[in-house]
Amino acid sequence: MKTFKAGDTIVHPVRGAGTVVRLMERPRDGNNEVYYKVELLAQPEISLMVPTSAVETLGLRHTIPQSQIKKVWRILHTDPTKLPDEHKKRYKVLEGKLHTGNIFQVAEAVRDMDWRQQRRGNLTTKERRLYNEGMNILAGEIAAVQGVDLIAAQNQIMEKLSEIQG
Repeated sequence: MKTFKAGDTIVHPVRGAGTVVRLMERPRDGNNEVYYKVELLAQPEISLMVPTSAVETLGLRHTIPQSQIKKVWRILHTDPTKLPDEHKKRYKVLEGKLHTGNIFQVAEAVRDMDWRQQRRGNLTTKERRLYNEGMNILAGEIAAVQGVDLIAAQNQIMEKLSEIQG
């Protein structure tokens, strides 16, 4: 079972990167349960309370090592994946990639949506929401790994994406 301590930077597959602030014991279903209190990087006003018993089920993990950032940049530079033309199927594919908890799948989804937006000039409202969510998840992890703020990480991502657009 994965364990974390206060100060660890972790990634929630849907909420993105955050820092374990502390461990807390709270009552749950008549018993005391230990929780991780996690402050999210992309949403600092939100704290998650994650039961330690749910870490594996939720897919909480440590951030990738610095050495893996180059792989993220390579993914952003590769050609996009062919997405289904039908928007409901496309949405399902993109949402599936974003919620895997795998940073490389998130990078692929962000790249594919960015390409679609740049080349086709549009994303549906749901796809725009997914794009923003994906960008926050990707930027949050990059920010955590590199020790930069979220805006700097987003700028790096946009720079890498624009290099391929050129």
